[in-house]
Amino acid sequence: MKEHILDTQGMKCPKPLFEVHRLIKSVAGGDTVQVIADDPAFPLDIEAWCRRTGHALRDFKRDGARSVALIEKAKATP
Repeated sequence: MKEHILDTQGMKCPKPLFEVHRLIKSVAGGDTVQVIADDPAFPLDIEAWCRRTGHALRDFKRDGARSVALIEKAKATP
């Protein structure tokens, strides 16, 4: 399994989710994507996106305006 990092700081909704979706399509099932974001809508958006797509939100941290999410790609995507 491999970890990928995606920095979306400076991007506003819905661009961070578009970038997460684009990257997650290109990685293998079981790989993780660490997403760094500063968009205020990102925390709620990424949680809903993971629930809707079947990918696992393994960790989520906030540091001031910055959020860091760790997403594990589902082994079998819908």
